[in-house]
Amino acid sequence: MKAAYYNNHGGPEVLQVGELPIPEPAADEVLVQVAAAGVNPIDRRLRGGELSEYITRTFPVVPGWDLAGRIVKVGDDVTGWSVGDDVVGLAFTWSIQHGTNAEFAPVNASSIAAKPSNLSFDQAGALPLVSLTAWQALYEFGKLQPGQTVLIQAGAGGLGSVAIPIAKHLGATVYTTCSEKNSDYVKSRGADHVIDYNCSDYVAVINEMEPDGLDLVVESLLSDATTEAAIRLVKPGGAVAYMNNEPPEMPEIEQNNIRAEFLHHRPDGEQLAKLMAMYENGTLPAPRLQLMQLDQAVAAHQMSEGGHTQGKVVLHIQDL
Repeated sequence: MKAAYYNNHGGPEVLQVGELPIPEPAADEVLVQVAAAGVNPIDRRLRGGELSEYITRTFPVVPGWDLAGRIVKVGDDVTGWSVGDDVVGLAFTWSIQHGTNAEFAPVNASSIAAKPSNLSFDQAGALPLVSLTAWQALYEFGKLQPGQTVLIQAGAGGLGSVAIPIAKHLGATVYTTCSEKNSDYVKSRGADHVIDYNCSDYVAVINEMEPDGLDLVVESLLSDATTEAAIRLVKPGGAVAYMNNEPPEMPEIEQNNIRAEFLHHRPDGEQLAKLMAMYENGTLPAPRLQLMQLDQAVAAHQMSEGGHTQGKVVLHIQDL
């Protein structure tokens, strides 16, 4: 099969595209012929060697956890799925090797859902990781309620593009940051207050508009300044969901009874099915795509880690 893969850690240049054996699904897995695979920041972090204390590697590693495609083989213990079913899934494992940037990928049967019939494979391939992450951060952890306020950092990126409409669906007032060129896009996603980080201090703007503090911050940026600012932006009893790092050691967290956690997305086929139904019935809009071909995997990783994407970077693997 054709796949993007790397034999050692490093920058995007360690990726190569070539032939690898088709993996066999385990008893609790299905083998999916992959049509499209989302590219996420976690892909470049793992490729760069980060998080090795949590996630092991078996080289060559095929990156990617998002997928949309068609089941071609079913493991012996799998029920409820058949060859020919069109699915989306989050092929997360704690030991990576057979990722989704390939023509075929194994995925646990408990981590897949039916593909929305109104979305293309490319559109559907953008959704699993960011949708589950956003829902788990906003609804499960953040317990976001109608009338509450939330800051979603980097609103034009993959996670922000999905988190904003989910927050609006939950009835929240949404603040977000982006560059001026992405302002119209994030407004189209439902953002109420858009702050251009190039010309405004988002902390000062929010402090002026919400002097009592926000109910929730979804913090996906990595600098020490933004990590600490998130704690100071929420009201007593509020919450901060850190997407990429541990919370800072700040006395305000305990003093103000703030819930602050480093959240890792959880594969959940049942939850994914509910989210896919919301895309299918129009409750949630699919994000804008920046579509590339499998042969462009290096460029896709470079685009993703550049941090200035509008919508979701997706690799088109093959036509189905």
